[in-house]
Amino acid sequence: MSLNSRQNKGWEVKGYVTGDGSRRDWATWDHPAAKKNGGLGFNLGKIDDEDVDGSEDDLASDDYDSDDSQKSHDSRKKNPWLAEFFGTLDDLTADQINEPARQWHCPACRNGPGSICWYRGMKAFLTHVKNKGTRRPKLHRDFSELLDEELCRRGVVMVPSGEAYGRWKGLDKEFEDQEIIWPPMVIVMNTQLEQDENRKWTGIGTQELLEYFDSYEAMRARNSFGPEGHTGMSVLIFDTSAVGYFNAERLSNHFNRQGLDRNAWNHHPNLFTPDCKRQLYGFMATKQDLDILNQHSPGKLKLKFELASYQEKVVDQLKKMSEDSQELLRYKKKIAKQERSTKALEDAFWLVSQKLRKLEEENKIVRQRSQQYHEQNKEEMDSQEKFFKDQLKVIQDARDANKRQSEKSCAVADARQRKKVENTMKPQTKETEDERERMKILHEKEMAEMKNKHEKEETQVEEFTAKSEILNS
Repeated sequence: MSLNSRQNKGWEVKGYVTGDGSRRDWATWDHPAAKKNGGLGFNLGKIDDEDVDGSEDDLASDDYDSDDSQKSHDSRKKNPWLAEFFGTLDDLTADQINEPARQWHCPACRNGPGSICWYRGMKAFLTHVKNKGTRRPKLHRDFSELLDEELCRRGVVMVPSGEAYGRWKGLDKEFEDQEIIWPPMVIVMNTQLEQDENRKWTGIGTQELLEYFDSYEAMRARNSFGPEGHTGMSVLIFDTSAVGYFNAERLSNHFNRQGLDRNAWNHHPNLFTPDCKRQLYGFMATKQDLDILNQHSPGKLKLKFELASYQEKVVDQLKKMSEDSQELLRYKKKIAKQERSTKALEDAFWLVSQKLRKLEEENKIVRQRSQQYHEQNKEEMDSQEKFFKDQLKVIQDARDANKRQSEKSCAVADARQRKKVENTMKPQTKETEDERERMKILHEKEMAEMKNKHEKEETQVEEFTAKSEILNS
């Protein structure tokens, strides 16, 4: 166990190294002002190197100046923190530095949490050096610059940051496309049959050739003829579409799977089968094949063809067919959805129509019943109106009769009174005066009774009239 101490901005860091190699540190305040106040110290207990990073960076910069403009690359490599690493690096070749299995240790992380970390491969090590920003950033930044410069001088090519360690080479774009014969054609060989009496070769007919391969849907066929007749070379011409090329290629692959392709025809053709039939061979047509086929065909009889792009004629058409198929499926789904919606609307319309017809029938019955009730009520109202009018007429006649009787009684009473007055015009005695007064009071009483009776009859007539009007309305 060894003791040592260092001072950093008033903090005195003391520690010792234990037997297992670990370090125990504590810090005390060693500022002059603290000494002036009686030399008080604060024991902070165990601390790690993260608390004294500043002191370590100061130690790293005490031995050299990191200013690139003042010190050369070689002198900066002599920094005590980095000298051992660069000394080891100088002993290695560029291939050894680039070995993926080689492990590297960061000298800038010495005596810190990263001191036990090893990085496999120079790329991982460079990633650590460039991305380290929390612990000793100044030392890591200088170390990164020195390491980049050193690797550049040594001619070590590193994989750019963010890319994978290994690289794979794929297919070249220039070989993605190829030239094909258009329209698609398949050459069928060994189509000769026999020689005729003129020693001219005959062969298979075009219709017979189409029937042999009718499952591949060839559009037409053509045979090649030369000075000696049929040359034994025929061609099947397919539709100018991606499907036509697919059928031609399918036929060619069928020949290939049976060992009857171009290679078999060119190297080891077997013209006859064990049962003495001519064996046909087939393969996709090339420009050389069609030139041979046309060599004995003059002018307009030559078979027309062109060299086209496989990408344009087949791949693009297949993509378009796939897109059209997907679009067709979408339209079919859309139409099916619309048909289901239409069916649901028709069912709903039928139900609503049924309910509407039922409602119309019910409304018709209600209208008929209402009409019957109206007619019945009208008859009742007419009979009641007639009855009330008759009653009103009877009451009015009775009132008129009473009025005439009252007027007649009043006239008789007035005449009688006048007569009495005339008889009493003579000087009257006190008894006559009393009699006259009594008669006057009696007359007024009769007049008041008749007036009250007349008013009651008028009130009854008005009430009857009001009731009749209410019933009529």
